[in-house]
Amino acid sequence: MEPKKTRVTIVGSAYAKPGTQFVYQGRIDRCESCTIARVCHNLESGRRDEVVAIRAATHPCPVHHEGVTTVDVVEAPIDIRIPSDLVKKNTTIIVKFPDCDEACETWASCHPAGIVEGQKYIITEIFDDEPVACRSGPSPILVRIIPLPEGLPRYTP
Repeated sequence: MEPKKTRVTIVGSAYAKPGTQFVYQGRIDRCESCTIARVCHNLESGRRDEVVAIRAATHPCPVHHEGVTTVDVVEAPIDIRIPSDLVKKNTTIIVKFPDCDEACETWASCHPAGIVEGQKYIITEIFDDEPVACRSGPSPILVRIIPLPEGLPRYTP
């Protein structure tokens, strides 16, 4: 598999450490007057990214009290529970969240932050863990997924 493509962006200095993962939530009103907002807001909303390198540039910021730092990020792998009939390493899946309620003890692992529902992902690892009870169907299996690489169609028409 080819190396992940990095993207230059800006994050709060407190988060500018290799390995830090975050889910970009979008622009807020205080960003409108900022001259570097275009670089801060060049990620896809709702997707999880991971800091892989720190650059020297820092800037003051009205949102982040410690200022912001320029970093390189990649789309982060995400662990998610999916139906067992979809589990096969190195296959492409389209994520569809199960219809269940947040009271379920495994809800967070079936609906992790940073997944874009309806997008295509590749299963890169299957974890051998204990089966969990599921009220919506068969016991879901814990896997690690990554978004389909850039340049390939990520959504089904």
